[in-house]
Amino acid sequence: MNNQVANIQHIVDRYLRSEASASMVLMELLQYTEDTTALARALPTLTGDPVKLRELARHFADNDAGCRTIVSMIRQRLDSPEVAGDVEEGIERCRKLFDASVAQSEESSVALYSLGNPELLAAATDEVIGVLADWGVLGLHRDALEIGCGIGRLMVPLSSRVRSVVGTDVSPGMVSAATRRLEGFSNTSVQLTTGKNLSEFGSESMDLVYSVDAFPYLVRSGQALVERHLREIRRVLRPGGDFVLFNYAYGRSREHANGEVLALAHGAELQVIRADESPFQMWNGIGWLMRKG
Repeated sequence: MNNQVANIQHIVDRYLRSEASASMVLMELLQYTEDTTALARALPTLTGDPVKLRELARHFADNDAGCRTIVSMIRQRLDSPEVAGDVEEGIERCRKLFDASVAQSEESSVALYSLGNPELLAAATDEVIGVLADWGVLGLHRDALEIGCGIGRLMVPLSSRVRSVVGTDVSPGMVSAATRRLEGFSNTSVQLTTGKNLSEFGSESMDLVYSVDAFPYLVRSGQALVERHLREIRRVLRPGGDFVLFNYAYGRSREHANGEVLALAHGAELQVIRADESPFQMWNGIGWLMRKG
C-alpha cells in the first residue's frame, strides 16, 4: 500500500469509527488528495465496514461533478491557513477567496461538504435552522443579523422565523448571489461590508446576531478584528439579545478554541449560555450561544 492510499485509509478509518457524514469525509479526502482520479482508484482498495464503504463510494459517484469542482477550487490556493499580516490583508484575502469560489459553485462556496449538491446544502441548511430553533433564539418578534451571509442560504428559511433578517458579506460575488436568491422576500436585505466592524447598524438594533463558519476568517485576519467584532456584536444587540457562533477557528484543538471564545465573551460582557457543543449530524461545526444581559 503506497503512502497516499495508506493516508486515505487512515482518514476513512476515522469516518468508520465516528458518526461523521459521508459528505464530511469526502470533503476531507478531496482536500487531502486534490485529485478525484486518485481517490476513485483508492476507494475500492480500502478495508472496513462494507456497508459504510459502499455508501461512501456511492456518495462520491453521485456527486462526481461537484467533487471535481471542489478540487479545482482547492487547487487555486486562495484559502491560506496562515494569519494575515494585518487586517486589510486578511479581509482582502477573504474577499478574493469567496469571489472566486462563488463564481465556480454557489453551494460549495458556503459549504464544501455539500459537494456542490443543492439538495445536500438544503438538508445541511435545515439542520442549522433546526439547531437555532432548538436553542430558542428565533421568533417573529426578533430582528436578526448574519455576519458572513454568503449566498443567503440561511436567510431564506429564517425569513419566515424572524421579523427581519439582514446579511453582511465582504464578497461582492456573495452579495450578488444572496440578493438574487432573496428577491421577493420583503423582510430581508443584504449589505456589502468592509468586514472591519458593524458600523452600518445602530446600537441595540438586533435581537439575534449569528455567524456560521465565518469567524475562522476573522481569526485569520488577526485577534484585534475578532475582539472588535465581539464588542460590536454586544453593541448592536438589544438587552436579552443572543449571539450564536458556529465554528470559531480552524486548526485549533477544541479545548483551545473554547478557551478563546469564553475569554472573548467575558471581555465583551456576554453571558455564555451554551459552549463547545456539536449539535449537527451532517456537519462537524461547533457551537456557542452568548447573551447580552
